[in-house]
Amino acid sequence: MGKGKSLIREENGVTYKRAKTWHIALAMMTGAGQMAFYLLMNGATYIGNSNFGILVAVTGLIITGSRLLDGITDPVIAFFLERFNSRFGKVRFSIMFGWLLMAIATTLMCNIGAKLSLTGAAGIAFFVLCYVIYIIGYTFVSIAGQINMNILTNDPKQRPTIGVWSTAYSYLVPMIMSVVASAVILPRFNNIQGTEYFATYNVVVILVSLFFYILACIGIAPYDIPENFEGIKKDGETDEKPSFKDMLALIKENKELQRFIMAATSDKLAQTIGSAAVVSTMLNGIMLGSMAISSILSAVAMLPSIIFAIIGAKIAGKQGSRKVMIDWTKNCIGLNIAFAVYLLFTPTTLVGTVFGGNLSTGAVLMAITYVLFTFGNNAMKMVVSVSTSAFRMDVVDYEMDRSGKYMPATVSATYSFIDKIVSSFGATIATLMIGLIGYTTTAPQQGDPLTFGVRVMTVILLIGFPIVGWICTLLAMKNSELTYEKMEEIQKSIGEKKKAAMGQ
Repeated sequence: MGKGKSLIREENGVTYKRAKTWHIALAMMTGAGQMAFYLLMNGATYIGNSNFGILVAVTGLIITGSRLLDGITDPVIAFFLERFNSRFGKVRFSIMFGWLLMAIATTLMCNIGAKLSLTGAAGIAFFVLCYVIYIIGYTFVSIAGQINMNILTNDPKQRPTIGVWSTAYSYLVPMIMSVVASAVILPRFNNIQGTEYFATYNVVVILVSLFFYILACIGIAPYDIPENFEGIKKDGETDEKPSFKDMLALIKENKELQRFIMAATSDKLAQTIGSAAVVSTMLNGIMLGSMAISSILSAVAMLPSIIFAIIGAKIAGKQGSRKVMIDWTKNCIGLNIAFAVYLLFTPTTLVGTVFGGNLSTGAVLMAITYVLFTFGNNAMKMVVSVSTSAFRMDVVDYEMDRSGKYMPATVSATYSFIDKIVSSFGATIATLMIGLIGYTTTAPQQGDPLTFGVRVMTVILLIGFPIVGWICTLLAMKNSELTYEKMEEIQKSIGEKKKAAMGQ
């Protein structure tokens, strides 16, 4: 894959650096390794309870509070990585150091901690310390993965394909690891998610993630070199590392970064609200009448989502990330308005009866319509997601042309910091909203009456908030200058400035 192909492409007087396809495929396995750890830590509540006797509610508070720390560590580690170089590279060091920290943290939690018989305040303190170490390690790998995207290629036709590999891994790894955990490991311990289960699961995760990260290091190695992190040298100056002042200037003066953050974070908050567990229960368990629908469609939707990620990458490569974000965001709004009408004014409970054996024409048509809306929604969101990821890379190049500083870690960390804080309110907003229709002391359950309030509130949370987020995206991107043509000019300008600085 990619063997023998030129790593240089010229178009309209601009020379683009390209990456081999197999290098991209391996380099983006940073996300696969992260997903393995993420799935393990989804059981943090069980780990805290079974290994340290921590109440479930207390563990939940610890995990919620960690979101703030998670956001704070992003800019701190980004500042370190922008100024760091080693004989082993910047990205490869960050990947392996992050893996080491995560492996230490999860081993202390799952394998060693339980043997120390720590309970009460000591158990909580130990758990919190391990979780902090885990977050720091996770952040190192996360930022490394974002840097990968920029140093692999600056070719606008190839950049969007990077998101395709990330998407594929984000679907495949959870599916495979879930099967391993639930069908292989869990039965060995009488299907109890306790100390022995998590001890074994952790060893598997550490080994699997190490395999992914080693492959990622192999893929990124040819590009993880000092010259790929150089900014534009000014006359008579050496290439200085970005300072804290430069990072603040980036946030304050880079309008394109501000637009990107507004667009991406508003979408993320809206999607977080719509994907909250209570919303899923209200939609599948009450409006449709079957919680099984969600699990079945999630598995079936994997292939179409990957296919549309590929399609989105192709379109973004031809039209530019900005245009695709705008056009397909409009498509998302249009489709979801129609979806809202379907959910509000049709007998949706017929969908669930199909799984109970009702194959009447009306029920089957309702089910087919719901499936088509769901797949269409996922497909359009996937195209927007791929183009948004590519746009972030455009912002990094725009900053280098604007200031002469190459700061991929800072751009990613700035977005991540704001994103994590904003999206952490998603579940809270959803919980407060359902309180308006009577769910103040109990949570929605399958079989609850489908009242007018439940129907309307489900549509507001599932569709209304995302539409508001998409409108924010359109407003943010309306004045963006980073069109396909503008990015050609920027790449040409960067090349000319670098040649001038080298005296060529």
